[in-house]
Amino acid sequence: MVPAWAPRGYTARVRRLLLALLVSGCGTPREVEETPSATPAAAPQPAPRVAAEADPEAVAPPEPEPEPAQARADVPTRARKISSSARPGLIAFADALESDGALWVGQLEGNGGRDTVLFVPPGVRPEQPFDLVVHFHGTYSENIAEPSNGAPKKSWVGWDRLQQTIDAISELQSKRERNVALLYPISAGKRMEPQWKGWSNKMYDRMWMSPVPGDARYSDAFEPMLDQALDVFEGELGIPRAMVDARVTAEGHSAGGIALRNVAASGTRRVEEYIFLDASFQDWADGCFTAVCDQKLGALVTLVITDGGIADPFGKRDPWCSRLEEASRTWPEFAPTCEGKPKRKTGLGKLTCETHEEEAQAWPDYAQWCDAMKDDMADEPGVFVFRTKVPHGKQPRHFVGGLELPADRFGP
Repeated sequence: MVPAWAPRGYTARVRRLLLALLVSGCGTPREVEETPSATPAAAPQPAPRVAAEADPEAVAPPEPEPEPAQARADVPTRARKISSSARPGLIAFADALESDGALWVGQLEGNGGRDTVLFVPPGVRPEQPFDLVVHFHGTYSENIAEPSNGAPKKSWVGWDRLQQTIDAISELQSKRERNVALLYPISAGKRMEPQWKGWSNKMYDRMWMSPVPGDARYSDAFEPMLDQALDVFEGELGIPRAMVDARVTAEGHSAGGIALRNVAASGTRRVEEYIFLDASFQDWADGCFTAVCDQKLGALVTLVITDGGIADPFGKRDPWCSRLEEASRTWPEFAPTCEGKPKRKTGLGKLTCETHEEEAQAWPDYAQWCDAMKDDMADEPGVFVFRTKVPHGKQPRHFVGGLELPADRFGP
């Protein structure tokens, strides 16, 4: 697994692998490699014993074995199980939540020992299986406090994002035959990386779901978190593990896309779909796709992009595809005057000679992905692009769990 703190997220070798994958495709998203296992031959069954004097034709056939009882969910209405050690904002949120759904708030070691929210919407059908949605929030959404007009949005935005997600999950439950449940981990916010040197107050948590062996500060790990959550669903909320689908939906809003990339890089086969909600920035969605294809994980990578929004690689906010291509095209013109002057501005945006050359050299590693994005990945079966007018801040309410996405995005 490539460390999350590596420059540009992945090495040039891995990025070049992406080119080959885009050319050859990585198969349909439901094609997951399975290790074949030998099935032992059934042992011969002894003939039923018959008394010496009994008429063979009068012997009653053996009684059929009773069928096992079907698992069913027994979720208590409006259950609230809130840890007293949860952050005050989450406790206040739980008290204010107007829903008959079941809510659990506590700490999970798989999320680095941090607060995690589990929610089961009202209207559970006891005999139906559950689809689990794991939602990774974006920047500042670890800040959960009741919205206030007098406070900056970043100090309370987590309340709004969590409410949007719960509302979307509740609507999803009402519109689909299968049940749905939510796992909503809270990030560490701003967290320095193991190899970071010097002072900084700007680095958002790029280590989410990227464990560092032997370092307790970075113990986040997707599969342990998933297993611990399933234990809580069963032991605290009445949902047997056997009723939860083995493969889940993992989605990230905004900077939550970092966690999705890290989850895919871990090689887990327990994700059926990665949904990037305005989160497909450079190295995040393309890095996730690389990991999915390289390790044959059989997951669909879905990109929800606001037209011209912050995650549009050709939009106005961060047109990284256009920027890299332009840097490559113009570098030969600037190279002679940049000789020995790495800090000199070249006139292409804010690029210096040094960064201009770096982006020009990086372009071949991204060219195939960016060219495919010009046609919204129409010829790539492992990626689905959905463009929308829904603004960045409202996307959790509309697309959590694939709520407003076309059901045929998985293909035939």
